Amino acid sequence: MKKFIFVCAAFALCASASAQKGNLKKIENLTYGVTQLNTLEPEKWAEINQLVNEAKDNPETAENCKTWEWILKCKANDRFKMLKEYQANNNQFSDMKAFFLNEKAIVDAAEKYHKLIHTPDAKGKLPFKDKDLEVQKLWLKENAAASRGNLYVGATQYVYNEPQVAVDLLETYYASFDSPIFEGDDLKNTDKNYKESAFVYATALKGINADPAKIEEWDIKSLETQNGALACQELITAYKKKGDTANEQKYLQYGFENFKQTNIFGINLAQNAINNHEYDKTLQICDELIKRQEDGSTPTVDESGKQYENVWYPYYFKAVSLFNTEKYDQAYEAFVIGDEKCPGHIELVMGAGTSAAKFGNNHFADKAVCKPWFEKALKYFNKAEENWPEASDQWGYQTYVCYNNLDNQVMKEKYKKYAEK
Repeated sequence: MKKFIFVCAAFALCASASAQKGNLKKIENLTYGVTQLNTLEPEKWAEINQLVNEAKDNPETAENCKTWEWILKCKANDRFKMLKEYQANNNQFSDMKAFFLNEKAIVDAAEKYHKLIHTPDAKGKLPFKDKDLEVQKLWLKENAAASRGNLYVGATQYVYNEPQVAVDLLETYYASFDSPIFEGDDLKNTDKNYKESAFVYATALKGINADPAKIEEWDIKSLETQNGALACQELITAYKKKGDTANEQKYLQYGFENFKQTNIFGINLAQNAINNHEYDKTLQICDELIKRQEDGSTPTVDESGKQYENVWYPYYFKAVSLFNTEKYDQAYEAFVIGDEKCPGHIELVMGAGTSAAKFGNNHFADKAVCKPWFEKALKYFNKAEENWPEASDQWGYQTYVCYNNLDNQVMKEKYKKYAEK
């Protein structure tokens, strides 16, 4: 009895395998005499897709190269239909993600088919003779080549909203660079998107919370691309979060040296130098930043002509460094220049006033020297009062002291209330 059951099971397995292989025969019958597959009726394609999927899902036929030939043909036909619809719909996809995922499926199927047509059977025989093999290789390469470039384009569409989709598309894209399908094409040097894609991949990896070391690896690969400044900032942020001061400083320096179109790296570098009391270093950085802003290397205004918010920082940090080294007359000049170049910042105005007052105090014994400096200080304290009347905690007492030093009793009495707080 047990033997009978075994024989029946074996017979059923063989029948299933035979039926699945028969699917491929049915497909050939459906397409017999058709020279242009894209002219087949939709109903026939629906039947072909069903037959192909059944063959693919059956273990006995899943590795049949003919199965994968038809998988590739089905995906290529889907591509043809979607592009036709795209053109008819004013260059819009009804399902854009489906299109890009189908592009991935084409490249993946071509890769699989290429492997199978080069795989000998148990007798050492290849599925195609040399001449036919070359025809198949050319056909699958044409299909893969038509789709692989769109994988990068698709990744840029989903990198923020659906990062896993972007990762999947790019991983098939990257695999194609080492694929035997494109052997001899030198894609890494001829594909203009190869280097640029690194930042998209790093961003997508971050979106799916991938291994930080892998994200770091791809951000580093992005440094010499159009997105290099963004990649550099990502590295700085990551190292800062980890408390890795050495690498944070390393990439701040890298950004400062390599991305002149933005001053953010130099500004942060200068801020760190001030915090570490490295005032000579701060001055060097700020002088370079100011030079870049003034010669146009670093843009200072947006498209509407409005000045960027951080343009005033190099002037401010330079002046602060001079002030902290008690070079008050030079600090005053630096604050004044900053205020002239970037008006509207109380920090620069009060800095000018405070520096002048400090210089005056240091020469208090010589009235001929200190008086003009107290007058300079008052000019900026009065400017601060005029423009920021609510900030009396900054300019009020300073103004009172200057009038007191100048022995101006009337104005001293006016500002006396700020001394009494």
